Amino acid sequence: MNDNDVLLQVKNLTVTLPGKSGQKVRLLNRLEFDLKAGQIVCLVGRSGSGKTMTALSLVQEVPSGAVLTGEVRFHGEDLLRLPQEQRNLIRGKRIFTIFQNPMNSFNPSIPMGKQLFSYARSYGQADKSAFYAEMIRILEKLNISEPALRLKQYPFQLSGGMLQRMLIGLAIWTRPEVLIADEPTTALDPGIQKEILQQFRLIRDSCGTAILLITHHFGVVAELADHVLVLQDGTIIEQNDVFSLFDRPEHPYTRALLQASYGEEVVADAAGSEEPDENVSQ
Repeated sequence: MNDNDVLLQVKNLTVTLPGKSGQKVRLLNRLEFDLKAGQIVCLVGRSGSGKTMTALSLVQEVPSGAVLTGEVRFHGEDLLRLPQEQRNLIRGKRIFTIFQNPMNSFNPSIPMGKQLFSYARSYGQADKSAFYAEMIRILEKLNISEPALRLKQYPFQLSGGMLQRMLIGLAIWTRPEVLIADEPTTALDPGIQKEILQQFRLIRDSCGTAILLITHHFGVVAELADHVLVLQDGTIIEQNDVFSLFDRPEHPYTRALLQASYGEEVVADAAGSEEPDENVSQ
C-alpha cells in the first residue's frame, strides 16, 4: 500500500466538553491516523479510553454540547467542513457504521425487510423484489436460517447475533469504501463471533473496503488486524503494524493490555528486548 491508497485521513481530531468552572474536559486528544483501501485497522483500549467517541466523531455524531475540531478527510475532502447534505450522501453509503448494540439501530415496530429496503431506497435502490432477492442471498452466506422469514420478522424477534449479521449483510449490500465497526462481537457467543469476524474479511476482500474495527479483545486484533492503534484516556499512545506491536510493544500501557490478554510472558519478553536503564539501582 502507498499514500495513494489512503481513503480516510484523521488529523488532530479533538473532542472537548464544557466542564465545571468553565474548564474544558478533553475526551479525545489530537488523534492522527490513516485508513487505507483493503486495510483492517484495530483501535484498542480499556473501557472509557475513548474508542466509541472516536467512532462517533468520524461520523460527526458527538454528544450535544461537545466541540469537535481537527480534520477527517475522505478522499482528501474534510468531512467536518462539508454541508450537512453532502455529508449525508457519504455517511451510510460510502462510510458505513456498525455500533455496539444492534437493537438500537432498528425500529422495533417495523419488520426487518421493510427497514432494510427503506435504507436501500434512500441510496437509489428502487426495485424491491431485486433487493429482497439479493439480501436473501447475502444473509444465507452469513448463515442466517430462513432469511426470507427473518426479513418478515420484527427486530425483537431476532437474537443479538442475527441483528448484528443483518447490519453486516446491509454493509455487504452497500459495498462501502470505509466500514467503522464498534465492538461488533460484544456479548455474542464464540461461534457467532468467529462467523462475524470472517464476514469482515469477506467485505474487505470482495470490496477493497478499509475497516476500522474497535475492540478491547486482543484475540480479535491478532486474527484480523493489519495495523493497530492503542488508545489511552483519549490519546493514541502507540500505533504499529500488528506483528511489531505484538512482538515489541513500546508503551507500558500496551504491554499491560497484552498481559491482561495473554499473561506475564508477553510482558517479560517485551521487557527483555529493552535496553537496561542505568539509573535503576540494582
